[in-house]
Amino acid sequence: MPDKLRIVIADCHEIVREGIASRLIADCDADVVGQASDGYTAIKICRNLTPDVLLLDLSITRPSGTETLAKLRNSMPNLKIVVMSSEATTTEAFTILAQGAVCFMPKQAKGADFVHAVQAAATDFTFIPTSYLKEFVRLRQNVTRTGNMYGLSPREVEILEACAAGQKTKEVAERPSISVRTVETHRNSIYRKTDCRSINELSGIAAQL
Repeated sequence: MPDKLRIVIADCHEIVREGIASRLIADCDADVVGQASDGYTAIKICRNLTPDVLLLDLSITRPSGTETLAKLRNSMPNLKIVVMSSEATTTEAFTILAQGAVCFMPKQAKGADFVHAVQAAATDFTFIPTSYLKEFVRLRQNVTRTGNMYGLSPREVEILEACAAGQKTKEVAERPSISVRTVETHRNSIYRKTDCRSINELSGIAAQL
């Protein structure tokens, strides 16, 4: 690794990119070699400039943050990716880490936290806020009890997989011969237990089970 860290920042807001860049340049002895406002630009810059660390906003588009992460993980396995999110849940955080990010940061974090995250990533360590770790310990206890970290029952897992596969509520109800109302009750419980807010997020959960 060169003396100075080579960093790329991908965020849809220029003021955010500039603020993070200024702090990292000042406190990390880093060179911010590129900035991107969308996924395709981030991918192109990273492949052309081969930075040490990418700070990636999960909410970027064209393609999405998760798609950008997957594409770069496949083509640049040595790139350290620090993912940022303004609506970070514990479920989201550990899903992203399982997909290859080395750190997960709420965008509301202090500037010093971003410095620590980048320094950790550059030295092959991870950086996760304590609040996430405490919640992860709680979720981990569910694995022993139910076989999955979300505490889902076998029926809830079955319904989750069916919903993630694109089945409609009536179709889901037909296979286990239960009522539509029961499916909706289970689905609401699944959303609550996993902290998911959309079927796309549920699909990511289903892929881990």
